[in-house]
Amino acid sequence: RAFKATGPPRMLARDPATRRLAARILGAQAATTIVIAALCLVFAGRTQALSALAGGGIGLVANAYMSFSALRPISGAAGALGRLMFAQLVKVALTVGGMLIVAQGKWASWPVLILAYAATLFGFWLVPVLQMRTRRAG
Repeated sequence: RAFKATGPPRMLARDPATRRLAARILGAQAATTIVIAALCLVFAGRTQALSALAGGGIGLVANAYMSFSALRPISGAAGALGRLMFAQLVKVALTVGGMLIVAQGKWASWPVLILAYAATLFGFWLVPVLQMRTRRAG
């Protein structure tokens, strides 16, 4: 009885493939942000490059929070769903908060910022799709 676990069993997201996928997604989002910012710096100027970094950074931070939150151990399916829903709420709050902070400065090029932010969201979708296609082909 001294070694018997108490409470419900823990659901773990310790699958190495899941963690590698999360790392790939975040890495792709960071790389995409850097590439867009570099292109903006070369072809459009410093303000557009900083705007791309801001937009991509907002998306990256929000998605990183969501990923790290979803990969923590939790008790039961209801707990996992609750954590996922709360993490999504925080992700939206981080995004809105980041955009409001940038808006306060009145310096950003909003089309570039939104483009870079959208690119991080696209990466969140694209990386798993490409990984699934690679597994099917292999």
